[in-house]
Amino acid sequence: MSPLNAALVLGSAQPAEIASAAPGDDLAAVRRRSGGGAVLVAPDDSVWIDVVIGRGDPLWDDDANRAPLWLGRAWAGALSALGEGRGEVCRRFEPGRWGMLACVLGRGPGEVLVGGAKAVGLAQRRTRTTARFQTLLYRRWVPEQLIAGLAVPPEHADGLRSALAGAIWTVAADTARIHSAFLAALP
Repeated sequence: MSPLNAALVLGSAQPAEIASAAPGDDLAAVRRRSGGGAVLVAPDDSVWIDVVIGRGDPLWDDDANRAPLWLGRAWAGALSALGEGRGEVCRRFEPGRWGMLACVLGRGPGEVLVGGAKAVGLAQRRTRTTARFQTLLYRRWVPEQLIAGLAVPPEHADGLRSALAGAIWTVAADTARIHSAFLAALP
């Protein structure tokens, strides 16, 4: 999925007031149905891929912590094929200080780190019959865009800015190569 415009995508439980964008701003605030912190998406800068499986799929796992691990391994394989290094798949939720505000600063099951920085973010939405995994990686990362989109008190802005500085691993490949590598890595 490629975004048409830049947007701050709020997690399902985040209050709308967390977004600082006003009507008419270049950065729209929208909501996703999965939880977690806010995510910045922008045309050409981010690649968002959703994967949906049904309960009958052999990849299905009732445990929400184990359920996305296969997808993280696939993304790690795709990153390796792209020459982006060896990805480490997170196995548990670690929100950290800022993770519930900005998704890039937390860690969750199935997310992929390269060199300690988040390369692939992941959220899931489950029903009794389907699991939808939303994944995102950045081709370019400008933390100031995310900071500008969040209603952060001035006394916390420097701490957030510092935390965001090395938080993201960007992937230089074009979107078509990323999609191809991802599809080839799927089980």
